[in-house]
Amino acid sequence: MGTSSGSNINHQHSSKMLPPRQQPRPGSLQTSLSLVSSEHRLSPDAQEPRSNSDNVHESPTESASSQETWPTADAVTAKKMENGKIENDCPEQSVIRRVSSADKITLRDIARERVDVISEKMHRLPDEFLDELKNQLKAILEGNGGSQNREEFLILQKLVQSRSDLTAKTLIRAQRAQLEILVAINTGIQAFLHPNISLSQTSLIEVFVYKRCRNIACQNQLPADDCTCELCANRNGFCNLCMCVICNKFDFEVNTCRWIGCDLCSHWTHTDCAIRDGQICMGPSVKSGSGPTEMLFRCRACNRTSELFGWVKDVFQHCAPAWDREALMRELDFVSRIFRGSDDPRGKKLFWKCEDLLEKMRGGQAESTACRSILIFFQGTM
Repeated sequence: MGTSSGSNINHQHSSKMLPPRQQPRPGSLQTSLSLVSSEHRLSPDAQEPRSNSDNVHESPTESASSQETWPTADAVTAKKMENGKIENDCPEQSVIRRVSSADKITLRDIARERVDVISEKMHRLPDEFLDELKNQLKAILEGNGGSQNREEFLILQKLVQSRSDLTAKTLIRAQRAQLEILVAINTGIQAFLHPNISLSQTSLIEVFVYKRCRNIACQNQLPADDCTCELCANRNGFCNLCMCVICNKFDFEVNTCRWIGCDLCSHWTHTDCAIRDGQICMGPSVKSGSGPTEMLFRCRACNRTSELFGWVKDVFQHCAPAWDREALMRELDFVSRIFRGSDDPRGKKLFWKCEDLLEKMRGGQAESTACRSILIFFQGTM
């Protein structure tokens, strides 16, 4: 990205592009969402792959940048404060007790029973009961109950994803809360249950059948930009505008070296994932196609390469002055790990510079001084 150029195996050049994810998409959701990754579907034994560094978080889940969690209290609980005084749970319990045992449903019922049957039952249930169902699923997705919640989520998701009757045609008949619950189970994202996020019935159905991006802040129809590459065509729910081509996850990070964008196909990859997966390595110069080697990024989507030094330089020149201390240290660490195995003189000097600045900042050096130092370093390079 930036002044970096891309190449295929024959080292074709690409046009200049802006630094990766420099600005949020217009109209995007500005608050981070508390989400649960759906990467480990149906596999209780699956674990997150480890990062290359103890100082940097593992390749992010879909909530890696989030400092916010969804409210655990629902509208029913809020009613305890009526008339300016705290009341006990009797009012909400009396509402729930009025629901006959024949009409009561559970999350598992929603996950396994016919859409029309459950829809008819849910239309007869009071809003308080439906809110309680959604809060039960929120608690499961938040995972505060440990392995028990995780096991229950996997059971629910397996029930939903093993069904062949959940199609765009049948889901039209779903009751609103029923549809939100099915989408949240299928994606593993609790944002679809939040009262402040209200997507249309059509959008929810499209998310469920993988025709719309599950990222609330993106919501593009799929395949994004009508991309015909193998990834976009064959990976259910993948969005090339906001998801990593390796881990299939998204987050809300911008102005960062955390993401690498391919110069040729504009698909995105987490830097952590690229390092771990061997997509960052030494190779022939993309400008000359021969001669000295340099550090390159190979995009898994198109298998073409982009040089990394010019990309990092562009990101820092555009974004570094706005970073706070924590962000600057994090970005220096990313660059240090990218160029740790560099054999070319420029790459080695950049690695040493980042390591030196990180050590000085840990010793108390002001971020403004460190920022000025790295920018001066880049000014002196070609």
